[in-house]
Amino acid sequence: MSEQAGRLLGDPYVRSQAVAVLRETYLADVDQHALMERLGLAGHESASGIEGSAEDDERETGPAARRMVASSRVVRDTALTARVKSLHGDRCQICDLQLKTRFGTYSEAAHVRGLGRPHNGPDEQPNLIVLCPNHHVQFDTLAIYIDEQGAVRSTADDSTTGRLRLHPTHHISEAHLRYHRALCGKDTTEHTPPDAPA
Repeated sequence: MSEQAGRLLGDPYVRSQAVAVLRETYLADVDQHALMERLGLAGHESASGIEGSAEDDERETGPAARRMVASSRVVRDTALTARVKSLHGDRCQICDLQLKTRFGTYSEAAHVRGLGRPHNGPDEQPNLIVLCPNHHVQFDTLAIYIDEQGAVRSTADDSTTGRLRLHPTHHISEAHLRYHRALCGKDTTEHTPPDAPA
């Protein structure tokens, strides 16, 4: 690998694009999770990444096997997600679904750029969108992405499945959306890392 290629792949955005293109072009019929883990790229097969590791401490026996674990998890700002979900009235920004529960309504706040490794996204309002559980799973598993005009598209065939509904006081970072598109192999804009030669 050339020094310039090494510098380019040091940029997480470019690396995500490269991983997506190689996976889609040459490795589409391989178990993506196992492949990425084996290559030391765990987390690149989804937008949410991985949050930490759990190690076996001691096994107990009983009706159901149990194990003691120590883990490290990303600390999320629950007040922030509650505010964003409230802004949207617990309605999915893609399909407008508001799930009714016995005691109210339910939605999920999705991080556009995942908080876990390798994405290391920030826990801030411009990195959040409000989704129903179905669209959250599709977004995290890279089945859908949001294009530059706000259309929600299928990664498989680029068909439009809706538009991202916006709120005047909820700005969503285009840089984070672009990062997600890169994971999907769907970013078409030019990108030059800050330390790239002119």
